Amino acid sequence: VNSATPIIMVKHVLVICSQKENYFELFKGKKVNGEDILVDQAPWVDMEAVSYNDSFLVHIKPNRNPFPYTSQGQFRTFAPHFVLLRSYALGNHEHDWRLKINAFYHHDVPCINSIDSFVWSVEKVSLYTKLKRVQKKIPSFPLIPQTYYSHPSCGSFPPDFPCVLKVGSSSQGVGKAKIFNTDQWQDMLSVLSMSKEYFTTEPFIDWVSDIRVQKIGGHYRAIERKRMSEQASWKANNANGITENDIDVKDHWKEWIDAAAAELDMVMCGMDLIVDKEGKEYVLEINSSSIGFPARHAPTDTQHIAELVIETMENIFAQTTKSAKTTSTIVAAPVSPSPPIDASSSPSSSSSTQASTMISPSSSSSVVGVDTSPSSPSTPSSAATTTTTTAEVRTCHFRFLTRNNVL
Repeated sequence: VNSATPIIMVKHVLVICSQKENYFELFKGKKVNGEDILVDQAPWVDMEAVSYNDSFLVHIKPNRNPFPYTSQGQFRTFAPHFVLLRSYALGNHEHDWRLKINAFYHHDVPCINSIDSFVWSVEKVSLYTKLKRVQKKIPSFPLIPQTYYSHPSCGSFPPDFPCVLKVGSSSQGVGKAKIFNTDQWQDMLSVLSMSKEYFTTEPFIDWVSDIRVQKIGGHYRAIERKRMSEQASWKANNANGITENDIDVKDHWKEWIDAAAAELDMVMCGMDLIVDKEGKEYVLEINSSSIGFPARHAPTDTQHIAELVIETMENIFAQTTKSAKTTSTIVAAPVSPSPPIDASSSPSSSSSTQASTMISPSSSSSVVGVDTSPSSPSTPSSAATTTTTTAEVRTCHFRFLTRNNVL
């Protein structure tokens, strides 16, 4: 690094999230053990990752609607020190990012929630097994009964009706059907014979209220949704005919969500339960750190997330900060704020500067330089170190492949 260039030690935080939340602003001015936090934010669709034995890299494409004066309008390749997972890794077949989450899992990248918990949450069978273990420890934990079918041929003996059938690791109301009788059951088995997914069934509960109990570190919140008419959808995530209000967090809800969070290694989660006409409660599932917030609570809850991330990072990096071997990123040349580039333009024709991260395998430090020649990604910036390492070659090669649509 040029001795005349200011050197700033930072921790690089990657946030996997949609554009509904702005973590550039949220972490602005925040520090970890006295070091600045450098944030990058991207959805799953814009990101690819590779896990080597001794290093980990992500490559992120420009966002179509970048936040102004952020890195989102540029190609980025870097090694995050910490990852905040705020987006589901699995939805329908068009939104399946499990191959990407596996890269984080392969390298055991520090995350919120833990990478183990996120992998468990993606697969609903694993999630349900974890909740059954909670029920064994706390018999009052009212986990809804569930039946698993590996293939439609296993459905010769139908469940009691009405029931709710769920296909694979469905979430957010997708891949679910309410079955009233044997004819509908047989029709659904015929449809499922064309799918490679397993399916599960649960008894249909004619609920009057749906409750989300939320935990962010030591902060708890409960939100109740009530059906106002018989015409309201049986799916609680459908807003038609539903009212929503904040309610007090009951002691037994707090006990349940704390136990589930401990079993699933979560520090941030949401527990969904429903209440029937007789007042009986049923726990449906636990959602990981990708939980959504009502608009009225988003500013407060995202601030709690920022505090939780900083606290977790300080605990993780406390010992390494004290040791001679640093785990920080060395920013060799700060990038001045500039308007974002047009994401549709070719990288080779862009004149905007782009941050390039090079990782030294002999140290856990990173050198961040300014790449002013996007068309020549293998040429180091004059602001960066001139010593070429194996990891630097990996970074440049990975950047070259992604920019030229090879990856």
